[in-house]
Amino acid sequence: MGTLKRILGWVLKAFGALAILLVLFVASIYFFSRQERALAREFLSLVGEKKYSAAFELTSTEMKSIYPLQALKSQFETVQAYTSVSFTSVNITTDKTTLVGRATTADNCVSQVVFVVADGKIATFQIDDACLVEQVST
Repeated sequence: MGTLKRILGWVLKAFGALAILLVLFVASIYFFSRQERALAREFLSLVGEKKYSAAFELTSTEMKSIYPLQALKSQFETVQAYTSVSFTSVNITTDKTTLVGRATTADNCVSQVVFVVADGKIATFQIDDACLVEQVST
């Protein structure tokens, strides 16, 4: 019986150690992606406030060349402002961070969002099922 208790003790310690490692791993992902997540939130906040030039400055040089300021303005003119953004998936590689999540408006309209951040700038973004102004319930 004493041997069984010892084995069970080791198994519980191993599971505890694995749980601690998992928590540390998840926490490190959130720690190391905090700037990228803040950048994506700021971008959505700025376009929601119709501050397109400031939002445009958060994008990479490559993105600016293929997606000019006027295109950004025309895309977001009819989109509701997002009041909260949460990320459900973060993928960090040596040259970029990919963020996948949800953006929600004050009317609880939800859009799926994907941001790719490289060198502290937004390299690409995608907003699926954007919440349009005309969708606002009166």
